Amino acid sequence: MQLSASKFIFSNQLRHRLARHGFFWGVVWLYFTLLYGIFPIGFFIDRGFSTLLATLLGFLSSGMDAILFMPAHMILAYGIIYVLFPRYLHKGRYWKIVVGVIFFSFLTACASAFLSAWVVTPVHTRIGIPRVRGASLSYLLMAGLRGGITVAGFVAAIKLVKIWYLKEQAYRQIEKEKFQAELQLLKSQIHPHFLFNTLNNLYALTLRKSEQSPAVVLKLSQLLSYMLYDCNASEVLLEKEIAFMKNYIGLEQLRYGARLEVSMNFHGDLKGKSIAPLLLIPFLENAFKHGTSEQLEQAWIFLDLAVDDNVLTFKLVNSRDTDSVLPETDPPSVGATSVGGIGLQNVRKRLELLYPGRYELTIQPEEETFLVDLILRLPEESVVLKPSAASVAELPA
Repeated sequence: MQLSASKFIFSNQLRHRLARHGFFWGVVWLYFTLLYGIFPIGFFIDRGFSTLLATLLGFLSSGMDAILFMPAHMILAYGIIYVLFPRYLHKGRYWKIVVGVIFFSFLTACASAFLSAWVVTPVHTRIGIPRVRGASLSYLLMAGLRGGITVAGFVAAIKLVKIWYLKEQAYRQIEKEKFQAELQLLKSQIHPHFLFNTLNNLYALTLRKSEQSPAVVLKLSQLLSYMLYDCNASEVLLEKEIAFMKNYIGLEQLRYGARLEVSMNFHGDLKGKSIAPLLLIPFLENAFKHGTSEQLEQAWIFLDLAVDDNVLTFKLVNSRDTDSVLPETDPPSVGATSVGGIGLQNVRKRLELLYPGRYELTIQPEEETFLVDLILRLPEESVVLKPSAASVAELPA
């Protein structure tokens, strides 16, 4: 129903345009018929007609007059929307529109006076309806101008509303396309960044001819399957994202062995919740890149993720060497903290695009630790995603 109404109002097909104009002028005809239909009733009653018949004849007479005067009303209405608006409205030449309205108003008044004198009055005389007293030329001009301005005002208002609506729709479409393009750019940056780090880990293991290399390749293939197929959706199940993080941490544990101590805690209402894919991974990447990889002795990572009443709380703390280089970090502020590094910059931008006003991000570097604290309000409605052919098998925990 809504689609049909929108098509009727905004379609440029000839049949729809003719239907719209026919409907509008039908309403105009009905308006003037009802407005002026009471005036001839007394004349027909004086001629001996019954009240009901006189009323009917009065409205028939005013309806005929509305049709006869309609061409004059069309001059001003169509002059505004098809001559003045297309030429001057978008260019901001409003004074030319004002001059044009005055010109077309004069033409409308003249046409109305002509129709009154040479068409309507002879028809009334033929029917026997007397001419209105004092109907001088100035009176006819003013009467025609009044009717023309009334109709043209409605026409101009409808046209302006349509122009505004179409501009608003075009602006929203541009913003939507810009949003999608920027989001795709950020996601395309995440994939190579993650892959680059993981391949570096695999390269380090192959140099040592580690027996763990096949396990790394298997986990990497599972992670890439998730990234290439499941992450094409705008949202994924939180449980899948958690499984991805577990696999990623497992991959890093294979690399660092006993030198790395990891504590993971996932609790709360996790089932059926949805989240933007790969949103939390950059924090883990940062923890390993600027924490574990730069520490020669024992390194540790603490991760806690909880969901309570659709509010996700993500806390990540990692150890770091006092001399290690940190990603550039601005002082903490309310809402989001601006951070440097490709991964952390991307996650902040994605949070702004996907969850504006629905998150708080704090990144706090200390002398021996690095803290990330994210509070995120998840969508109220859960998403149900169909698994792709390449990701039917569950990722191992």
